Amino acid sequence: MFLTVLTKALRNLMLPGILRIFLMCMLVYILSWGILSWGISALVSSHIGTAGTHGFMMRLLAGGGGMMVAWFFFPLLYPILISFFDDKMADIIERQDYPQLPPAKGPFWPTLLNDVSFSSKAIGLNTLCLPLCIIPPLYTAVYYGLNGYLLGTQFFRIVAGRRATLVEAEELQKKSHHSVMLIGVAISFFSTIPVLNLAAPLVGTAAMLHLFHALRGTKQLEVLPPQ
Repeated sequence: MFLTVLTKALRNLMLPGILRIFLMCMLVYILSWGILSWGISALVSSHIGTAGTHGFMMRLLAGGGGMMVAWFFFPLLYPILISFFDDKMADIIERQDYPQLPPAKGPFWPTLLNDVSFSSKAIGLNTLCLPLCIIPPLYTAVYYGLNGYLLGTQFFRIVAGRRATLVEAEELQKKSHHSVMLIGVAISFFSTIPVLNLAAPLVGTAAMLHLFHALRGTKQLEVLPPQ
């Protein structure tokens, strides 16, 4: 099921209207990542009091380190980023692939506040895992495993909240927790690869939408090729 929904999600990126959302998401992504990088670098630099050439080099290293930290921590802000676009994107995909569905109702998940809460907790957990950097293979496994679970759960509930109660969403998630986890790992992995990281939150949202409808038994419209 994982590969099926991922393939559908990639195909959905070509739908009319999705490109505009992607460009808007990309702009917000770049600006947000730049601000986060600058903030981390400025925070570190403010505690470096060395003057002269040595001080310049230390600040240069702080700037590079800030960008690297932001690179790995920024995906944890994806739920906040995608909360501005997910409903519009889901509507476009559902009109194309599930036209028989009525309009979605408001989400049970109070999106922005819960997304901020999620990101804060996720950043805290990832910070606790930073000492594992001394063992790169272990840190890599923990990073993708932990964030795969966190992002998978959050993305699924964001999508499910448009058409299901919290109880039903949790039951569906348990029913296919392996697929939810794998999609989360895919989001986490793509987010660390240049260029692909720009599309990662959109692909994750689309994949979770198809997974949700598959678990609910919603029939997808099949467009047959001309005879």
